[in-house]
Amino acid sequence: MAKLATRRWIQRREKIIRLSRLTSFMSDSLQTGKFYGATKHRLELGGVVLTEIIHASGRKLPSHTHESAYFGLLLAGSYSERCTQRTADYDPFTIGFHPPALTHSDQVGACGSRMFCIELRDDYLDRTRKFLTAPRFVPDLCASELTWLGLRLYRSFATETLGPLELQEICGDMLERVSGAPLVDEKARPQWLERALELLHERYRDSLTLEQIAAQLNVHPIHLSRVFRKRHGCTMAEFMNRKRVQFACRALASEWADLATVAADAGFADQSHFGRIFKSCTGQTPGQFRSTFHTHLPLV
Repeated sequence: MAKLATRRWIQRREKIIRLSRLTSFMSDSLQTGKFYGATKHRLELGGVVLTEIIHASGRKLPSHTHESAYFGLLLAGSYSERCTQRTADYDPFTIGFHPPALTHSDQVGACGSRMFCIELRDDYLDRTRKFLTAPRFVPDLCASELTWLGLRLYRSFATETLGPLELQEICGDMLERVSGAPLVDEKARPQWLERALELLHERYRDSLTLEQIAAQLNVHPIHLSRVFRKRHGCTMAEFMNRKRVQFACRALASEWADLATVAADAGFADQSHFGRIFKSCTGQTPGQFRSTFHTHLPLV
C-alpha cells in the first residue's frame, strides 16, 4: 500500500507538472515563500513555510504556479481562484489546498484580502508520502475541520508560540484530510496510547518530534497525532507545554529562580518562548507569577 501510494503521488505530480509546462509560456512560477501582495510576516520551520500576505485593494493576478504545495486560508476580504479543474470563491475563514505546480489565476475582491499560506517543501512532502495518497486541489468552503486546523496554526504563528511538534501535528492532520485517505478511528483505547502518555510524562522537557514519538510506538505518526487529540482533548505539543509550565510553576513558587534557567530546565527553546507559552496558560508572565509567591506571602 505504501509503495502504491507513493507511485500514485509521483504520477499525479508529474501530470500536474506536464499540464503546467503546457501553459508555462503564459504563467509566472513563484518560488517557495514568494507571493503576489505584501508579506506581513514569514516563518520557516522543518520544511514548512508560513506566510501572511496582504492585498490592500482589489486586483487581478496573472496565471501562475507555485513551486511548493500549499494551503491558503483567507482571513479577511474576498478571493476567487480559477484553475484547470474548477473555480472557487473564497470568503473569510475558508481554505484551499494546492498541489505543487498547479496553474491557476486569481482575482482579489474590491476590498482587498488577507491570507495565511502554509507551504510544504518537497522534503517535507517526501517524509509523508509513505503515509498518504497524493493530495489534490481541495477548496474547503464549508468550514470543515480543515479550516479550524488552519486557524489554530495561524493563532500560534501570530502569537509566536508555535513549536516544531505542534506544526508537524497540525500539518500532518491537514494533509491527511486532503489526501483522499479514509480516516480510521480506534474503536477501543489502544495500548500504544498509554505508552505515548507515559513517554510524554517522562520526556516532556526534551525536544521531541512527531516522527520520533511515532517510531518509538511503532504507530503511523499522523494517526497517532489525531487519536491522541481526540482521546485527550489536546495535541501532544499542547500536553508537553502544559507539563513544562507546571514544572516552571513549581520552580518559581519554591524560590526566587532565574527565569532563563527555569526556561531551559523546563525544556523551552528560549526565555522568550517560555514567557509566551507561560502567559497563554496562566494569564501571567513568569516574573509576575514569581512575585506573587515571594512578595505577598509571609515567610515561614
